[in-house]
Amino acid sequence: MYPMLWQVQGLVSMMIISFTDKLNLPNRPPVAVLPLGTGNDLARCLNWGGGYVGASLTKTMKDLENSRMVYLDRWHIEFSTTNTEEQGDPVPYNIINNYFSIGVDAAIANRFHQMRERHPEKFNSRMKNKLWYFEFGTSETFSSTCKNLHEDIDIMCDGVSLDLANGPSLEGIAILNIPSIYGGSNLWGENPSTKKRARIAKRAQKQKDSGHTNVAATQSNVDLLSAEQSIGDKKIEVVGLDSSLHVGQVKAGIRSSGRRLAQCSTVTIRTRKRLPMQIDGEPWLQPPCTIAITHKNSSPMLVGPPPKKGFQGLRKILSFGRSNADITEDAML
Repeated sequence: MYPMLWQVQGLVSMMIISFTDKLNLPNRPPVAVLPLGTGNDLARCLNWGGGYVGASLTKTMKDLENSRMVYLDRWHIEFSTTNTEEQGDPVPYNIINNYFSIGVDAAIANRFHQMRERHPEKFNSRMKNKLWYFEFGTSETFSSTCKNLHEDIDIMCDGVSLDLANGPSLEGIAILNIPSIYGGSNLWGENPSTKKRARIAKRAQKQKDSGHTNVAATQSNVDLLSAEQSIGDKKIEVVGLDSSLHVGQVKAGIRSSGRRLAQCSTVTIRTRKRLPMQIDGEPWLQPPCTIAITHKNSSPMLVGPPPKKGFQGLRKILSFGRSNADITEDAML
């Protein structure tokens, strides 16, 4: 029988999958996720829902019988510092299952974590947790503690340096392994259809020929726009965030995604000052360091039945007849 995983904001999933690593089994058992936490991002992208609300256990077991197996990439992350005198918080994990981020979103998560440690009685429900996140996100919008983050970090993807100065200023960088973060937001954006990929390439070539491009219309720009995200392709996605307001706009459907920076197999990041960071929702403050991210292995997971389609009216209303994807295309071409 397939094992069930009862998840609490990514922590249990990390422990269970890491435990199967240590067992060194010839055939690793696949893991299913029952979402009991607040964000439940891994559960969302595997079709187990955004939160368990007391549904019939019989139905859950039936869904388990009808599930299918996929492989989830797992990434090793290593931190090295040159200044041993400056002490930071303990790094919570050395494995990325879901995502890793630096900057504005980690700053919000760190404030949430510190407040919950001091006053656990104020965080006794999923709704209260979301309200606290909203409060911290709103205050971060005005304080902008991570303003011009791109000036304090260097990023190399597969050995190639990213030109972070070419474009709007950034307050956050997210490294994505799954298409869900912040409790259901897809920062990379939806995977394009074949028709849309052809349209992107045609528009890029047309703008390149006319000389009217916002940024250099290289093949890499077109590749990023048409790149598909998968949890088991041994690739990881790098996304830039303009601000905490940008995060909220993606969450509300006003903007379709973050700023696509790269899709790669290895990432090296060098920071020049103390910055907030988080791995799978666990935040801390990290002094200047060099960060290396490489593929570790792939873990078998169970995908539940396809969810019923939800109401998408808000995004259609706010798009005013022009899709957010079209706006993103123009920004990158």
